[in-house]
Amino acid sequence: LQLDSEMNKLVYRYIIRHYQYVSFDVFDTLIERDVNRPSDIFVLVGKCILGKENAEKFRILRKKAEFEAREENNHKEITLDQIYEKLRGLYEEDVIEQLRKEEIQQEIKHCHRKENIAPLYQACVKKKKHILIISDMYLPSEVIQKMLKACNILDYEKIYVSNEYGVNKISGILFKKVIQDKKINAYEMIHIGDSIKADFLGARKARVKSVLIGRKNRFERLIHS
Repeated sequence: LQLDSEMNKLVYRYIIRHYQYVSFDVFDTLIERDVNRPSDIFVLVGKCILGKENAEKFRILRKKAEFEAREENNHKEITLDQIYEKLRGLYEEDVIEQLRKEEIQQEIKHCHRKENIAPLYQACVKKKKHILIISDMYLPSEVIQKMLKACNILDYEKIYVSNEYGVNKISGILFKKVIQDKKINAYEMIHIGDSIKADFLGARKARVKSVLIGRKNRFERLIHS
């Protein structure tokens, strides 16, 4: 199944009628950042803590730190703390902590609900579906909870974040963990997300049906990544 940005009402009905367990990705699915690219958040962090003249340099260093942390961890799941550990020696200890905290604040500040998904989410709430949140992300679940709350996205059962389980959606293993945790069969759940690799193909690896939705600036972000 695939949805465009207008969200096909027939697919709404199909999901509501056939599935008791509905899982959602977070970024670019339930919520969007108020920036063109995710790394623009790092520029805002840099401006706030280091000054405008150092903001772009921080973006580069922050992206490099994340790459190095993933490489060191054999490209497995990493945490925000592991990323900032790679910045040690480049900034003073207190500055690193300020940057880390500011990144969390900027993430919460610059997010909004993705409006074309909201009706489906609210329909799932109204019909008392088991709503699950599944994200491949380095931010801790408590931060994601704050972001969702800020966007008035409530009434879900549980959040599964890759860095807290040590596995991700792309491999399909995080979906399998969810199925195991909920003691259900794969065919009882459907997943909704924007990533072809993680949300669509990853779900299929776990034999979970999935719905692929549109992502803001998809091709531009692929080029920059």
